[in-house]
Amino acid sequence: MGLRRNLYVSAFVGASLSYVFNVLAITGTFDVFRWVVFVVLFFGFTYGFERVLSLTELLEGT
Repeated sequence: MGLRRNLYVSAFVGASLSYVFNVLAITGTFDVFRWVVFVVLFFGFTYGFERVLSLTELLEGT
């Protein structure tokens, strides 16, 4: 789980930095509430994708 956790942390840092810089470039302002919504959606989709992968591995028997 260590490698997978590192990948998730690096994906979050990259996506978060990308979001912040794009919002600042386009709007010129940063709203913490919108960033929190982004974080919740990011982790929600990541968790859902992980669950789908676990279910697929379980069904395939690998």
